[in-house]
Amino acid sequence: MLRFIFMLNLLTVGLFYLPGWLALRVLTLGRYPPPRGEPLSEEAVAFAGLIAVIGVVLAWQMA
Repeated sequence: MLRFIFMLNLLTVGLFYLPGWLALRVLTLGRYPPPRGEPLSEEAVAFAGLIAVIGVVLAWQMA
């Protein structure tokens, strides 16, 4: 079970980190995520990416 949770975390962070990073950079005008070397929550950035991807898909479906 623990291995499944670890793999799920790797998969979600791997898929949604980049869209989340881009969305947060745009929304916060470059303030978050911080530059390399400073602490950040990769899971929070990936969650923002998941929300951004869902928003884009929903907007595309409504158009």
